[in-house]
Amino acid sequence: MKKSKKLSKNKKLFNVVIIYGTIAVGKFSVATELHKKLNYRFFHNHHTHDLARQLFDRGDFHLDKLIIDMRLLILKTAAEAKINVITTHAYTSDWVSQTGITDPKYMKKVESIIESRGGRACFVYLTADEKELLKRVSGKSRKNFHKLRDKKTMKEFLDTRDWNTPAPVKNNLEINNTKISAKKVADMIIKHFQIRH
Repeated sequence: MKKSKKLSKNKKLFNVVIIYGTIAVGKFSVATELHKKLNYRFFHNHHTHDLARQLFDRGDFHLDKLIIDMRLLILKTAAEAKINVITTHAYTSDWVSQTGITDPKYMKKVESIIESRGGRACFVYLTADEKELLKRVSGKSRKNFHKLRDKKTMKEFLDTRDWNTPAPVKNNLEINNTKISAKKVADMIIKHFQIRH
């Protein structure tokens, strides 16, 4: 009994901050500010997306499979190493990948991977008004990672997808950042989850 208590005390608690939301909501900007403040390791959704696109085209089953497999493997490996991480995920509650996994199920998998290895999954659901999203989607900073920059396509996406329902996860903070800077949002995340830095 004493031995098990000692083991649990020696377990290193780590945080994985998952910033998610629709296209152009500011996930990368907030994650970057959070990375500066916390010095956590940071990998975003386009790290895996752009790598997979070197091999497969949009709409290809293998593209979706490779992206999902890479992201889950990276999170699993980071969790086993018990390191603090910030990551991002483009999310809509009604999205179904070519592999058949829905976005809500994917997020539950992420939560399970982290928690089963002794970590804390800190989910941050970013939202913004539609007018602001359409303004942000054409921003110059989006060129760097081949992100969507077309307002018409973005409008179609917003009209046909449910981007207002958060993921079915336990430890979730929702922030509407329409009029809040990325720096301020990062401070709100740190305060809410009581992250020491």
